[in-house]
Amino acid sequence: FRQQLVSLAVAGGSPKDQAERYRAVLESILKSSDQELIEGLKVFVEAIVNENVSLVISRQLLTDVGTHLTSLPDDVSKSVSHFTLDKVQPRVVSFEEQVASIRQHLAELYVKNQNWREAASVLVGIPLETGQKQYSVDYKLETYLKIARLYLEDEDPVQAEAYINRASLLQAETKNEQLQIYYKVCYARVLDYRRKFIEAAQRYNELSYKPIIHED
Repeated sequence: FRQQLVSLAVAGGSPKDQAERYRAVLESILKSSDQELIEGLKVFVEAIVNENVSLVISRQLLTDVGTHLTSLPDDVSKSVSHFTLDKVQPRVVSFEEQVASIRQHLAELYVKNQNWREAASVLVGIPLETGQKQYSVDYKLETYLKIARLYLEDEDPVQAEAYINRASLLQAETKNEQLQIYYKVCYARVLDYRRKFIEAAQRYNELSYKPIIHED
């Protein structure tokens, strides 16, 4: 695979043709199994994020890789996700959307294994306020709430409260009622952990009047 990718790097053609040739190599790699699959994907990622490849093509192909990661075995997906995040780091500003997507997926893998703190750390790495990309209010709010909830699961109410405070600045701006409820539930749980029982009880009481309570 490495030799094929080296050849592609120096081959000409339109961006569309180049992208299709890279995709053909990716499809071949995805037919591999176990260690060969992991190594093949790592070589592919290394090739496409190289500065010699047009950024338009790199972004498309990294989006493709991110999509495939969600359907691969967890151990393969986790290994390749970490490798990709490391490789992209020097140029992370150019791949913010793809990196955010990979981080969301990697966090889900950690949640599956109840590795709450690792999942939270992965999500914290998404530059919601400092990046070039403009994230929607709902995306930022939902991500902050996920992080807060993960820290609560890890029994770290101090960190949870820090992210609930960030969420509180956004929750008034959302029109998504489920996110508003999710915020109130998380906030009540933080108050519980912080032993602010009367305030927590008031929050839970408010929620009891809501006709819809999110299953989570």
